Amino acid sequence: MVQPEIKSILCHDLEYGKEPPDSEDCSVFIEVEIGPKGQEGAEVFSFEVVTPKFLMRKTETRWGRGYLLMDSFSWPTVEKAIQKLLPHCARQTWNETAIEIAKDLHWEFENYRA
Repeated sequence: MVQPEIKSILCHDLEYGKEPPDSEDCSVFIEVEIGPKGQEGAEVFSFEVVTPKFLMRKTETRWGRGYLLMDSFSWPTVEKAIQKLLPHCARQTWNETAIEIAKDLHWEFENYRA
């Protein structure tokens, strides 16, 4: 089985470890590099952390894939949520593992056709 692991967590709008101005009313776009445990290489998966207060202010309709809903933004909680998701995504090959991760997160190669 290919066990996925976090290689790095990236956020272009918010430095890792810093809190947004209102951690209970925010939307933070995050990219996480995930690859096979103990091996070189990773692929980028992305999602948006949103809080209920943020969603209440937005009137547009949207789907939920690629969203992590949190009462209050917290980097440790974001990382724990990813850590909790990944063991359930382990499959026989990396491609199968990545496809499983992409059921919850957006994958940089999800629409790629070789």
